[in-house]
This record gives sequence, C-alpha cells and structure tokens, in this order.
Amino acid sequence: YQAAPPTKDGIPLPPGPPARWFWQNAFPTSDMAHTFENLVVQYGPVVSLREGSQVIIVIGRMDAATEIMEKEGAALIDRPRLIAFGEIMSGNMRMLVISGGERFRRLRKTMHTHLQPKAAEAYQDIQRDAAKEAIIDILNDPDDHIRHFQRFAAAVILRVAYGKSTPTSNDDAEVVRLAKDFEHIRAVIRPGTFLVDRIPFLRYVPGYGRILHEYHEFELSLFRDQLARVADDMSRGEAGPSFGKTLLENIHEHGLS
Repeated sequence: YQAAPPTKDGIPLPPGPPARWFWQNAFPTSDMAHTFENLVVQYGPVVSLREGSQVIIVIGRMDAATEIMEKEGAALIDRPRLIAFGEIMSGNMRMLVISGGERFRRLRKTMHTHLQPKAAEAYQDIQRDAAKEAIIDILNDPDDHIRHFQRFAAAVILRVAYGKSTPTSNDDAEVVRLAKDFEHIRAVIRPGTFLVDRIPFLRYVPGYGRILHEYHEFELSLFRDQLARVADDMSRGEAGPSFGKTLLENIHEHGLS
C-alpha cells in the first residue's frame, strides 16, 4: 500500500494513488465504478484521492461504511463544500449537499414527514403500480429499457412529491423536463467537473458558471410549476396526499418560502 501523507492535524490519511495537481481531476472521467473497484482492490476499502490541497475519501466497501457511520456518526453530520452543484446550481437549498446548520435543520424537518420509514410504507402501492407498468413497457419494447426505467422513476417522484395521479408517459412534458434535470445533475455533481470547486473565487468572476445558473433556473422553474399545480388542485379541493401539499399547508411552520 502507498500511504498518503498525514493531514495538518497529524492524522494519517488512508492509502491512495499519487496526488494530482489542483487543476487535475482526481476523479475518473469515465467507467467510474470499475475504476473505484480497482482502487479499492489495490489500496483497501478506504482510499484517499488528492488533488492539490483537497482530499477526497472514497469508501468502497459496505462493512467499512457501516463501521465508520456507527463509530464516527457525529463527524459525518456536515457535508463537503460543493460550490458548483450545491451552491450555484442548487442555490444552497438541496438538503443532500448543504452544510449542517439552521437551514439544514429546517429542510430535514420538512422532509422527515414524508421520508421516515413509517411514511415510506405508504409509497409501496405507488411503486408497485409504476413497476408493473415498467415491466409491461420492457416486455413490449425491450430495446428502450433505459427510457422505461426513467419513466418509472419520474412517475414515482411526481406522484409522491406532487400527487400526480394521471398516467405518466415518456412523452409527458413533466417527464421530459425531469429527465433533463437529471441530466444536468449527473453532469455537475461529479467532483472536479468544474474548476470553481478547487478555485472558489471563480464564482465571482463575471460570466463564469453561466451554465450552472441556467441549470438552477431550469430546476427552479420545474419545482415552482409543480407546486403551482398542487396549489391549484388544493384550491379546487382535488389535491391528493403529497409532499408538495404538506409543504404548502405548513410552509410558515417550516420557515420556508
């Protein structure tokens, strides 16, 4: 094993490949799963990737992940700073990547009602119905299986999040927009894709990150349009249970706008 140098606190890092310069991306640009598997086989279940002064820890085995989360849970509450994805594209409002603090606590409280295990049991019928439709689609058109799975995911998300009860097809405008948003997320979330994550002041350079701001506006428009539809259904007394309905009913209690 090639041991990585210790941190500033003198704590040794897990082993890993040689460090990259800060402008080089330590993350693989393709075939990520196989590359990580090879690194884990070579260096062990926990691997350090270094680009400049930034250190990325990859946990490649379930046992190691479980042990770390059980023993060091308090140290895992916060999130690493992801400027491109978390701050610019997501506007610091995506719970998955924002740092711990008051905003995180408000978002977690808002999400808890619909994501706790007991509440999730209510989604089984929704997932089962969508899965049946996906299986039928695959049997009828196996060559387009990727789009069928995308439709399955979109149908479940739209039903749980916004109460969409009408049949969902791949050609629905909502599904097309949701699939486009997923493409944006996949393009941005990979660490090292945007230089601003390594050189933070770039976000203040005029014109830099224009595409990230465009992705943010696209996603915000999608979210607002769906909430507007839920609000319209509520005004007519036709809104079924959904995360969006609960959010609108308790928006002041959660301190969100």
